[in-house]
Parts: sequence; C-alpha cells; structure tokens
Amino acid sequence: MAARNQRTVLCTWEVGGELGHISRLSAIAKTLEKAGYRVFVALKDLSRAYVFFSGSNVTLMQAPVWLPKISMQRPIACQADSLLLLGYLEPDPLECLLLAWRALVEAVRPDMVIFDCSPTALLALRSYDMAKLVVGTGFAEPVPGAPLADWRPVPQDDGLVVRQENRVLSVINQVLQRRGEPSLCHLSDLFQVDATLISNPRELDIYPLRSNGRYCLGTAATVSNPLSFSAEGMPRIVAYLKHGHPGFAQLVAGLAQAHANVIAICPQAPPGSLEQWQSPQFQFTREVVDLPTLLAQADLFVGHGNSGSVRESLVAGTPVLVLPIQLEQLLTGQRIQALRVGQMLQGIQEARAVTETVEKMLRERETYRDAIQHLLQPYAKPYITMPEAVLEFCTERWGQ
Repeated sequence: MAARNQRTVLCTWEVGGELGHISRLSAIAKTLEKAGYRVFVALKDLSRAYVFFSGSNVTLMQAPVWLPKISMQRPIACQADSLLLLGYLEPDPLECLLLAWRALVEAVRPDMVIFDCSPTALLALRSYDMAKLVVGTGFAEPVPGAPLADWRPVPQDDGLVVRQENRVLSVINQVLQRRGEPSLCHLSDLFQVDATLISNPRELDIYPLRSNGRYCLGTAATVSNPLSFSAEGMPRIVAYLKHGHPGFAQLVAGLAQAHANVIAICPQAPPGSLEQWQSPQFQFTREVVDLPTLLAQADLFVGHGNSGSVRESLVAGTPVLVLPIQLEQLLTGQRIQALRVGQMLQGIQEARAVTETVEKMLRERETYRDAIQHLLQPYAKPYITMPEAVLEFCTERWGQ
C-alpha cells in the first residue's frame, strides 16, 4: 500500500468505445489528484486520452483488454452476450485476462479501485481487501443478486437472458474453481462493491429499483471551450455527432438548413464532410469542447443518446433529440421519449426530416422544458458531481 500520508487510487476502464468513459475518469482522477491522492488510470484506449489528462500528474496505463473481434449471428440481448464477445467464451483466455489485471494491481498496490465498465477487473479483484467503487450510467451496472436486464428494445419472456447468463457463469466459475475461489451465483454479484455511483437520473437507469446506488447529476467541464454562438435572434442548437451514423451526411445537411444557430461538435469527422455547410449560423469543430457550458445556452441538443451528454443536456434544461447508433443509445432514446423530455429519430433518409424535426422541437421547447423540470424536481440542488461523490466517499473512509 501507499505511504500513510498519501493514499493510492486506481481507475479502470475495460469495455466500451465512447469518450464518456475517459471524460468521466479524467474528472475523477483530477479531483483526487488535487486533493492529494496518488492516482493511476488504466484505460482501454490511450489514443484519445491526451486532451483529458494533459497537464496532470496522473499516471496512465494500458488496461488488459480482449483484442479478437467476435460477432454474434443475432443482436446482443443482454450483458452476458457482450461478455461472451470479450473473452468469456472459454476459461483459458479469461484466466489470462484475470491474471493480467491482478499483475497490474500488484504493481500499483492501490488503496481503492474505481471500476468504469471493467467487469474482468471486478472479477480479478473480487477477493482483494481494498475499497471498491463502481461508476457508470446504469446500463452495465446490474444490481448485486438481481437478474440481468433484457437489453432488447422490446424485452421478451423467452429465457434467452437467463441461458446466456448461465453460460457466462459456467466459464467464470471454472476459472474461479481452478484458483480455489468461491463460485458466483449471479453475474450481477461481481458488482458487490462499497458504493455504486450513477451519472444519470434514476428514470434513465436500466435498473431503476436499485437501492445501492447514488445518482450524481452534477456536471463538471473537463476541457476548455473556444466556441460561442454567433448569430443573434435565432434559436440555438448544439449537436454532438459521430461520423459513424449511417445518415451523417443527411443529418449535417438537415441541421445546416434549419432556421437556427447551430454549433456542431464532430470528433474525427473526415476532411470535407462539414466544410461545405459552414456559415454564420452553422459552426463546427472536430475538437472536444466544454459541452455543459454550451448546453446551458442552447434551446435544443442533438446527439446520439450517450448517457453523459443526455444528462448534461437535461440538467441544463435543454430538450434532447436522440439519433441512436447502438443499443444503449436506442434504449436511452426510448426513455427520453417516454418521459417527454425529447424525441428520437431513426432511419434518416432525407435532410428534410432532420430540419422538420428540429424546427418542430424548437417551437415546442417550452413544453419539453416543463417536462424536464418535472423530471428533475425530486433531486436536490446543487446536484453533486461524480468526482465530488468519490471524494466524499474517500473523506468518509479515511478522513483526508
């Protein structure tokens, strides 16, 4: 363990592909570092980490990850399905990942580990005596002892989720038995930790009945923001767009042609995909920006349904248009529509569909804002941020 006067914290990210994981752990790591903790961060993807950790003394490391690309012949239905694609098909490769995580932890010797979508790290450290926190959006953080959620847009009572969980448990328990460790009864038992912090309102949590979670709605900027709205007297739209959306070209064209002042944030968009639409009322950037500050000035947020940006928009009182690319985003979009705090648009064929949708939402924005206010009414202000909740946990545990 670290010296008595300086505790060591390890933050981990193992599964997923969005910048939200890096952004979340960056904010936590910087807060802990400022408070005097020694912080290590093991990331699945270091290639996009520089902008988030530049200037800090946080130690970055490569997380043990599963590299082979495996696919299923049907859509993923639950968390067990996703694990089968990430090294949980057979005991031997899973044990290698487990041993790699233990080697990393033995090198760092942390007093506390923070797990962000890191199921194998949780498995590897299940028997370790240290403080453990799980952080996430609620999508991949099941309730210990409870069944896994059905991720399908329309849940079905066909036994598939149970069968897949049992398949994964069989592989996990073979590894644990080899090592003389107790077996798991439920996959969700991996998530038996000291605290679970969810960066969403309970209404967007796929496990809304959880009793062991704390909902952290506060936002904290992690990077600077050079952008500002230019055109006066027009409604304002912030769009965070991925080039991987199948209707990206129509999406950009539809936003550019709307009667609105638009700022489009498009990381990794290829050259030439945005420039033709640049105008006094349509700005764009490929850089990461301070999204919460922009959202506080906006009348509408257009994004793909990433939980972090959706929460930031709702906290700012800004309605959301969800354009889902993957499953979690689709489920978020369904909830956004059901709560009447935004809309979801799928299968974009023409730019006109985007233009008409955003202009209609702008006309009805006060109705959406009333619904957002009603949604957030049970949550006490000022909203606590996830880094603040982590630091509060540390202070209660160690008195630092």
